[in-house]
Amino acid sequence: MYGIVAHNSQNQITALGVIYNKTTMLNAVTWARKRHLHTIVDEIYALSTHQKYGHGFESILKILNNQLGTDVHFVWSLSKDFGSGLRVGIVYSQNETFLDGLANLNIFGSVSNPIQMVVSELLTDDAFVDLYLDECRVRLLRSYHICTQKLEEMVLPYVPASAGQFVYVDFSSLLPQKTMEWEQRLSQLLIDHARLILTPGESQRERTPGMYRICYAWITPEVLEIGMERLSRVVAKIRRMDWDDLNHTTLSGVI
Repeated sequence: MYGIVAHNSQNQITALGVIYNKTTMLNAVTWARKRHLHTIVDEIYALSTHQKYGHGFESILKILNNQLGTDVHFVWSLSKDFGSGLRVGIVYSQNETFLDGLANLNIFGSVSNPIQMVVSELLTDDAFVDLYLDECRVRLLRSYHICTQKLEEMVLPYVPASAGQFVYVDFSSLLPQKTMEWEQRLSQLLIDHARLILTPGESQRERTPGMYRICYAWITPEVLEIGMERLSRVVAKIRRMDWDDLNHTTLSGVI
């Protein structure tokens, strides 16, 4: 009897932006196989690295020399790396039984012919794809630096990222008590007084209160600078004042 272990090849890159190396990936597959588990490798952010050669990122297809066997499966989509909003996903597997079952389900989520035509034109234009991805990496890195430089000014610890669209930040020093209730209160304060929406750790199954994910790629660099400045003002207020004194009057200068 086989189970499934879903494995993101970029170290939960949706939050951390840290890339698993080849050895770690091989160890993960070996661990799963010893326990008769299938491994699903999600590389949805594989092309969203800050540098052209991805700081050591290698696809599971390359790591296993395209010998996935019946228990390793690869998934990818256009919606992240190409920022297209096109919900076109790819599953690559060498398990014929799995593929036969998937073919029966595919009719409920198939990609329309017009979208298939658009995607085909896009992915066969090698010159455009190379130019686009190079430009994306430049812009990602620029926004990442805007975000992290401000975090360093605020002396807020974060996990250095080398890929993806997010940075994982530790706000726990701002909480009077290390509880999820205080994390929720901080989230609401940021929304009410700075109009900032950060992804709290609780919604990502984080066990440590005060951990947040910041998306630095959703908006333009100019807007990102405004948002980070608002965040800086809120953090300064929290550090100077008692939480009971944080209200619309004392936080009126944040925006």
